[in-house]
Amino acid sequence: MENKMEYTVKWIINGEITVKAANKDEAETNIKNQLKALIEKNNQNFNALGATAIQGSANIKN
Repeated sequence: MENKMEYTVKWIINGEITVKAANKDEAETNIKNQLKALIEKNNQNFNALGATAIQGSANIKN
């Protein structure tokens, strides 16, 4: 019988998008709501992958 070891796998998903918004809060909220809907629609998959957090912040594009 094959002996298998347990491994902890940590992963990060990185992304960047340019959006038009009246202010930083609006830009962040827009993307946050889209990500929240994606996670809710695919909750079982996110849980199976061990996803525990998502975060981001907006900056003015030069």
